[in-house]
Amino acid sequence: MEMTRKIAMASAGGLALSLMVLALWAWGQAGALTAYASRPDIASWAVRSAAVSAGAVAQLLVLTLVIGQFQGGRSIASTVMRITAGLVGSVALVSAIALGLAGR
Repeated sequence: MEMTRKIAMASAGGLALSLMVLALWAWGQAGALTAYASRPDIASWAVRSAAVSAGAVAQLLVLTLVIGQFQGGRSIASTVMRITAGLVGSVALVSAIALGLAGR
C-alpha cells in the first residue's frame, strides 16, 4: 500500500507540474495563439481563461493527492482550499468555453 501511495503522489506531482507549465505557457502565448482568429481579443481571453483553469486543476491535484498524503486526517482548511480550487477551475473552464464560442 505504501508503494502505491508514493507512485500516486509522484504521478500527481508530475502531472500538476506539467499542467502549471502548460498554463503559464498558454497565458504568455495567448496573443500568438489567437493572432489569426476573427476576434483575437476575445479568443485571447478564452486562452487565458483555459490557462487559469489548468492552473486551478494543478493546484487541486497538489492539494488532494500530494499534500493529502502527508496529512493523516482531513482538516477543514484543506477541504476549503480544495473546494475553492475546484470552483475556480470550473468557473474558468466555463468562461474559456463561452469566450471561445464568442470569439469565433
